[in-house]
Amino acid sequence: MSHTTNCLIAHHIVAEFKVLKETYDRYLDRMDELVCLLDEDSEIRKMAGFLADGTDDVTQYVLNGKHVVSGIEAMLKKEEA
Repeated sequence: MSHTTNCLIAHHIVAEFKVLKETYDRYLDRMDELVCLLDEDSEIRKMAGFLADGTDDVTQYVLNGKHVVSGIEAMLKKEEA
C-alpha cells in the first residue's frame, strides 16, 4: 500500500473516532438528562441509571482512544509538512 493511501486511511480512522466520541458524549448527556427526569424513587430510574452510570469501561476506551488519535494526528502533521 502506498504512503498516500495510508495517510488517507489514517484521516478516515481519525474522523470515525471523532464521530464515535461526539456520539458517545451526546449519549451520556442525554441519558443523564432523561434519567434525572424520572421520579427519584422509580424502579425504572434505578434500572435506567445503569445506562448512564455503568459506562466506565467505554469512557476509559474513549479517553485512551483520544490519546491514540492525537498521536496519529501528530504523525500525519509531520508527514504532511
